Amino acid sequence: MSFSTAEELGRVLVRLRLVEPSQLDECLVRLDPRKNKPADLLQVLEAKNYLTSYQISRLQKGDTDGLVLGEYKLMYRNASGSFARVFRACSVKDGRMVGLKVLRQRWAKDPKTVRDFRREAEVCKQLRHPNIVPIYDVGSDGDYHYFTMEFIEGGNLHDFINIRKKLSPVEATRCLLDMCKGLDYAL
Repeated sequence: MSFSTAEELGRVLVRLRLVEPSQLDECLVRLDPRKNKPADLLQVLEAKNYLTSYQISRLQKGDTDGLVLGEYKLMYRNASGSFARVFRACSVKDGRMVGLKVLRQRWAKDPKTVRDFRREAEVCKQLRHPNIVPIYDVGSDGDYHYFTMEFIEGGNLHDFINIRKKLSPVEATRCLLDMCKGLDYAL
């Protein structure tokens, strides 16, 4: 870990807005003063549910870059694709949970890919339909390009089918009809 003391780590966590100063103070007083190790602080922060296992894993590697993008702190990674990753994120302003789609770093320097990614988000941001996930914000933070959307609990259709193994004809028809309605509206 690249932090020498729990206090040093704590200052970084507050600066990044991963924890509130009061949360940090609450956890620091729980530490054995003789140990004062960053790992001990992370353990207490996780036990209090102030940090997630995803955040802690990144912090243990000394990796703080991209843990907070704009006004959103990344909580967990939900999915990965060829061009982007989707995270469960939390607004540092009001605590609202959102889905946050981040363009992968290998594409972040390609102007055409960045333009297409942002265009997708801006176009979809205008769509309001029960079968289309609403897009809220489109932004960038340094080399990170992202957009936020409604966070919906559960997996996607692919995950659902992998778990269930098959759908009844009625379920499959309902899924296809819902997708077609959303696509028809979008077009």
